[in-house]
Amino acid sequence: MKFSDFGFQENPFSITPDPRYLFLSRGHEESLAHLIYGTGPNGGFVQLTGEVGTGKTMLVRSLLEQKLENVDIALILNPRLSRRDFMAAICDELGISYEGPPYQLKQLSDDLSRYLLKTHAQGRHTVVVIDEAQNLSPRVLEQIRLLTNLETSRHKLLRIILVGQPELQQLLARKDLRQVDQRITARYHLSPLSRQETSRYIRHRLTVAGVNDNLFFPSALRLVHILTGGVPRKINTLCERTLLAVFTSGSKRVRPRMVWRAWREIKGRRSGNSPLQWVGAGALLFTSAVAVWWMLKYLEQDSNDLQAEANTDGEIIQITPSPAQPEKAASLATLEKGGQLDGGLQTAKQSDEPDLPQWSDSLLSAPGGYSGLPGADVKRILNQKLFNLWDRSVGGDVADICRQALLVGLRCLSGVTNWEGLLRLDRPLICQLQSGETSSPVLVKGVLGDELLVDDANAEYRIGKDAFSERWQGDFVMLWRPPEGGALVGPGSSGEAVTWLRKRLSLADGEPVPGVVGLDHFENDLKLRLQRFQEANGLMADGIAGAWTMILLNNLSLPAETPTLQGGG
Repeated sequence: MKFSDFGFQENPFSITPDPRYLFLSRGHEESLAHLIYGTGPNGGFVQLTGEVGTGKTMLVRSLLEQKLENVDIALILNPRLSRRDFMAAICDELGISYEGPPYQLKQLSDDLSRYLLKTHAQGRHTVVVIDEAQNLSPRVLEQIRLLTNLETSRHKLLRIILVGQPELQQLLARKDLRQVDQRITARYHLSPLSRQETSRYIRHRLTVAGVNDNLFFPSALRLVHILTGGVPRKINTLCERTLLAVFTSGSKRVRPRMVWRAWREIKGRRSGNSPLQWVGAGALLFTSAVAVWWMLKYLEQDSNDLQAEANTDGEIIQITPSPAQPEKAASLATLEKGGQLDGGLQTAKQSDEPDLPQWSDSLLSAPGGYSGLPGADVKRILNQKLFNLWDRSVGGDVADICRQALLVGLRCLSGVTNWEGLLRLDRPLICQLQSGETSSPVLVKGVLGDELLVDDANAEYRIGKDAFSERWQGDFVMLWRPPEGGALVGPGSSGEAVTWLRKRLSLADGEPVPGVVGLDHFENDLKLRLQRFQEANGLMADGIAGAWTMILLNNLSLPAETPTLQGGG
């Protein structure tokens, strides 16, 4: 099988950690924020854990791709080392010369200390990132703790980021390692993808590989989530095998039965009769029964689409703009040259045009697609329009909205919410509208009473709240602006971001806003106030101000240039 036969430029489901394919689910965005926080002036000691295959190494590679200013990163991929070899590996990564072998532990520590003092004087931060950290020995972990003692009177000279499987948590819970555990200032556990995130993850990888993202029936996407549990590596393996089933069948789209067959081929036949194998076989049988029941339930839902598919030619997917729509191709050309599309900064009040047409489901099934453009091109146009609402112009691959946001001082947030959550976030956002088995992305630009203003990359439409809610499964991606000092504030933080948090919580509590604060520190009283705010707003009260918390705090007093859905910017 050749992936070019599908119109792909490359294998969209390779399990290698290519940062271009990073999909920032809510969990992955929070994880990346923790990693970036760990490289900053208040980073200290950060821990990121997650099950096998959830994307930890991908996040580490993406951190390296950020090209953070004044940051030197030493990446340790093989932590099964002695203390001397571990110190030598750090020196190698940072380009520090040393004598040996044999190595002298004290000499290596002295060489590293001199290097850190020199780089600190130059205004640079040094970070050691340790992947597969669950394989560290207790003696090496103790050596890492000693490294965190390298500091000036005000700043740590070395920042440590531990990335590993859940066994790392168990390792650090040991009594003899409690001193290491107490040094950790920020922790995050990366969970598998939700059902909605699994669908968007697959579509994202297809788009990056250069193919329309409607290759999978929604029912097939749901089955992928059931069988893989939302683990990205399992999703990649299953989808790659499923593409072979599509290729051999000559079909144009992936159906649930193809996913099911690919999954059985991956699992293979079990041999032997040990107790563990019997338990595994029982679990496999139960999962199979659930999957078969589910597949039969949704198989009829696909029948109309399959019948329509049988009446078309054998091309898999067209990925070039239709010649019959030159004005849309011209818009694409403008976009690819970094130009501005229509849809700049505006509020809902400015967009309240009486002659806007009403949204119709026929837009989803119109010939050539609801906008007459391939899905990947529609995403690029909608992403550019979203940046334009923030008065930002971006170049390069605007389909990668989260990475582009970092380059222009913004952040992106993706997740799942409901109508009330949409109004509370109060920012323009991109979401999927679905009718039957057909879905399409739209840019939600404003709330007009009981209607919304949406843009399908071709024109603007009005759609009622009830009609929108029926077609929207809750997924979204949006842009937001973090405060000065960073996009994550928690224990160990200090400076402008903490002062910003303190002032916003005073607004939320109805207290006088404090004036100029010196070197502000995140203390326990501030953490308790933050947790109360999070509880009152239905957020996880973890005492760390992440994206959701900061957006709601931002809404207490927005700058005039901030685009909003309800015209409050």
